[in-house]
Amino acid sequence: MSTRPTPGAANYDVIVIGAGAAGCVLASRLSEDPGRQVLLIEAGPDVPPDREHPDIRDPLPVAHGNPAYSWPDLVAEVGAARDGQPRASRHFLQGFGVGGGTIINGSIAFRGQPGDYDFWHEQGATGWAWDDVLPYFRKLETDLDFGGSLHGRHGPVTVRRQPETAWAPFSRAIGDALQRRGHRLFADYNGDFDDGLSALPMTNLPHRRVSAASAYLTHQVRARSNLTVMAGTRAERLLVDGHQVVGALLRSATGTWAAHAAETIVSCGGIFSPALLLRSGIGPAEPLRAMGVPLQHDLPGVGKNLQNHPKIELAVHLPGASRQSNGQRDLGQNCLRFSSGMHGALAHDLGLVSINKAGWHPLGASIGVVGVALYEPRSTGSVTLTSPSPLAMPQVRFNLLSDVRDLERMVHGLQFALELLADPAVASKRHQVFFPGGAMVRRLARRSASAWCQALVLKNLLDIPWARAIGLRHASIDPAALAGDATALRARVLQHTGLSHHVSCTCKMGPASDPMAVLDEHCRVRGLQGLRVVDASSFPSIVRAGMMLPVMMLAEKVADTMGSGPPQATRC
Repeated sequence: MSTRPTPGAANYDVIVIGAGAAGCVLASRLSEDPGRQVLLIEAGPDVPPDREHPDIRDPLPVAHGNPAYSWPDLVAEVGAARDGQPRASRHFLQGFGVGGGTIINGSIAFRGQPGDYDFWHEQGATGWAWDDVLPYFRKLETDLDFGGSLHGRHGPVTVRRQPETAWAPFSRAIGDALQRRGHRLFADYNGDFDDGLSALPMTNLPHRRVSAASAYLTHQVRARSNLTVMAGTRAERLLVDGHQVVGALLRSATGTWAAHAAETIVSCGGIFSPALLLRSGIGPAEPLRAMGVPLQHDLPGVGKNLQNHPKIELAVHLPGASRQSNGQRDLGQNCLRFSSGMHGALAHDLGLVSINKAGWHPLGASIGVVGVALYEPRSTGSVTLTSPSPLAMPQVRFNLLSDVRDLERMVHGLQFALELLADPAVASKRHQVFFPGGAMVRRLARRSASAWCQALVLKNLLDIPWARAIGLRHASIDPAALAGDATALRARVLQHTGLSHHVSCTCKMGPASDPMAVLDEHCRVRGLQGLRVVDASSFPSIVRAGMMLPVMMLAEKVADTMGSGPPQATRC
């Protein structure tokens, strides 16, 4: 593997821009052909196998709090302007480094519903129905618990679950309460697609994260002479010659140069993929002209249709007997798939996860979380340019809850979670309930000796009943009282609903008859030769799952169409 270009080595068969969940898969699979020269570039730092930072190796999302592994200065407008209030803007975390979001995320391994992919196919993304994508879900995984026709046993990504007998006391109380309320317990969340309670599938090992980088860019893969990985390198713009994309203009600490290829694949994610296309003059004509960007190809859908899963979290202080053991490093242990039942909503549109350990430090070990997410949102947003400069962050507007159906279902989800926490058996396993957040939480998220000491002091204080009562007196809530107050519920949802990291659909696949479709069914940019977009931005619509496994599936399938090998191929 080469790690730096030379003036004579700037021509490749394929350039992959972005080394996240999709880019790592594509680079690995496409370089299986020794006759294909592949360049993989990544703006963030490299994360070589066996030399990952301890924050990345940890199965808990500790790197989520390390600013070295998230894009600096990225801000997103969360909700739409409402009730005379301006849009709320917040720093938004996106993975920065080889592995992308998979080096900072919660490692939750959801596939989505078969109906999500059948809908893609019905809407014109032909060849993406459930029966078409299942072989690639199988190809990417080694499921340690299940086999058969639904699961793989030879893929690079490990999938496992905590058995019910290993659930920590608070998570077990949540699971027991859900079953008493009529929710069935089933074994395989990725193989049984009805509502119910299940162990949480995770892409990690008990003491080590399995990221896209560690799974797909192994020592053996990186040793290939036809694969070049360049970290610390940004794509300023794509190089367009008429209707042909011929490469990209790249910048690193050593300077700026042009890399040329027969095919360029953009895999920068739901925000940065459309931003790169827009900077390159590929997108809606009038806004680009107004921004002073020379128009290369008029494509109205670039940056539109932005989708994400709204979520809301409730934190609980746990008695010592309810806490997860220090040896368990999993983010969560069980999850619930349920349906709002609201008119016009798809079934299985809500999800709940119980977390027994909110952070890496002593205080985090004493805090549990119940999180609710809306998996089938109707609100959409946009990604646009703020400047033609490649150094400028794009403007990101999620417009969360702008569709009243999303607001109503999030109110329903919060009410459901509050009633669950008010259940007497669950209440016996917890102390105060409160909405998490604040500057202190953000400071403690970054692992350091100082943060650990501060967290230990706070943990010891909150373990004292009178100190806890004083410390949480302004933050704690009565779950039963709030669940019964419709006005307060709506206000809390508007105040506390946040963003998942499931940014998608901004360069969507679709039929030629759809003027907003950016890509064809092979993820090729319509109207241009030599350019594909392969990541969550390619999704026609958001799936009822996190992005990690669906994006890896997408990349596996596209790599196969480009000639990397059939779904039956074995481990990288």
